[in-house]
Amino acid sequence: CGKKATAAHALTCSKGGLVLVRHEDQNREWGALGATALTQSAVTYEPSIYSGRTAQKNGAEEPAAAAGGEAGTGQPRTLPPKEDRGDVALHGFWKRGTTAIFDCRITCLDAPTYNGCEPDAVLKEAEKAKKSKYLQACLERRRSFTPLVYSADGMPGEEALAAEKRMASLLAQSMQREYSEMCGFVRQRMALALARSNTLLLRGARDHSNPLRRRPDMEDGAGMELLRPRQDD
Repeated sequence: CGKKATAAHALTCSKGGLVLVRHEDQNREWGALGATALTQSAVTYEPSIYSGRTAQKNGAEEPAAAAGGEAGTGQPRTLPPKEDRGDVALHGFWKRGTTAIFDCRITCLDAPTYNGCEPDAVLKEAEKAKKSKYLQACLERRRSFTPLVYSADGMPGEEALAAEKRMASLLAQSMQREYSEMCGFVRQRMALALARSNTLLLRGARDHSNPLRRRPDMEDGAGMELLRPRQDD
């Protein structure tokens, strides 16, 4: 992206889509733990969050086909619901018969935006932003919502820490192990998933559009001549 390559910038730079890879890796790790603690059928990735239909307040006229009446009535137009999605849904996580929606966010506390801010306050603010966006919509569909907020260093937020403890309790019952042992197991799994992704952000290539970085498409050895270094006469 042309900016100075620092560790803080590498962990937040969106060029190349590596931050999305880190986000997906964290979601998949949480889903894999949920499949072990519950069942594979209880895990859903990218569940839809329906917030209902909203009426447009600008007084625009609605077409007859959409309004169910004649055009030109001046009735407000009804817009389709926005397809918001969570990251992982686990059925029976907090309570039997209910579905828990989880949405992950990873925040780099070393970013210039958070200079002088307490880490706990930054994570709590991120949790508050997630809950203000998705909590009410989930409650309307009788679902629970839990934000999984982590720092890039692996520090969990308050909600994520509570979810990890609940996951450890379910794993202890499923695997017939001690609860304290499973607490460490869950914490290590999530921390290692984040560490692997951070290594990719720090050392991975971001310029996927450069044709020189692409793997040549060859069907036989004849194309190897194209990779031979060119020698000037």
